[in-house]
Amino acid sequence: MSQKAAANTVSRKRPGREATRQRLDHLLAATAALYAERGYEATSMRDVSSAVGGSLAGLYHYFENKEHLFRRLVESWFAELVEDMDRALDGVVGLREQLKTLIVNVFEHAERSPHVVRLIFHTFFAPRHGAPKLDRDGLWESRYSRISKIMQSGIDTGEFAGRNRETLAMAFCGMMDMHIMVKINRPHTTLSNELGEALVELFLEGARSQTT
Repeated sequence: MSQKAAANTVSRKRPGREATRQRLDHLLAATAALYAERGYEATSMRDVSSAVGGSLAGLYHYFENKEHLFRRLVESWFAELVEDMDRALDGVVGLREQLKTLIVNVFEHAERSPHVVRLIFHTFFAPRHGAPKLDRDGLWESRYSRISKIMQSGIDTGEFAGRNRETLAMAFCGMMDMHIMVKINRPHTTLSNELGEALVELFLEGARSQTT
């Protein structure tokens, strides 16, 4: 096949793939809203197909069952979160700027996808027995490891001298996630850039070594 013919073939395929991706994004968003409102157990595959205006058979074309759909939803959101976090942090230097970039990025995701965030928080803190199979530890680590690495850099530069990396990372996650939980329960709350930056300043004031 000539290069021109190959290029034409690719250009014809792209719209189909893009349309499929958009359909899946729409389906996942609708599923997140249903799960967040009704709960996982009370939401059926038929409910999802009705919400997106499609057929039940069409839904099963993409997903084996409700658990498969749930895993795809949560895992895709986490993958997007950490990929976007890495892009945002790329080239950012300095402890303060890295922490501000990170928290603002996470807050922006929570503002864009409140239904998904509500669902994920409910899933992570729900009893594991009877819950859909999900690699909770792996998903948590995908975000936590990046935060822990930033804390280690602060220890290495002396800004967090004498502090424990894990304690710092857990404290920062707790502060950040508590505000996201407030957003979940009080949707009118805004997780603004200004709030994220102010929280970082508060964290640094308490976490910095007293000898610096």
